[in-house]
Amino acid sequence: MTSSLIDKVSTVGGLEIEIWTADLEHAIDGHPEVTLDKIKETLKDPSKVIQSKSSKNACLFYSVEIKISETEFLYFCVVVAVTGSSKGKMVTAYDADFIKTGTELYSKK
Repeated sequence: MTSSLIDKVSTVGGLEIEIWTADLEHAIDGHPEVTLDKIKETLKDPSKVIQSKSSKNACLFYSVEIKISETEFLYFCVVVAVTGSSKGKMVTAYDADFIKTGTELYSKK
């Protein structure tokens, strides 16, 4: 299957993230809540960005989707692979009920 570039999104940290058709289709197949708009919004205006504990070359971009209670939230997460200096590509995206631990690279608060 040939993958084609859908869009490039600039993030708060200065990364230029590529979104490819194969990665978007993979995310949607496993997680029907995923949309291109939600991915782009999360990359442009994340609540938090965490460096993955499993890979130094991966970052998790989180946005708050729904405030369930004072202490519980539903988040939308976009996983990004850093592919070079100031460059990356979306790997997948999904809803999450917590933010994974790791080095915090950015926080809106």
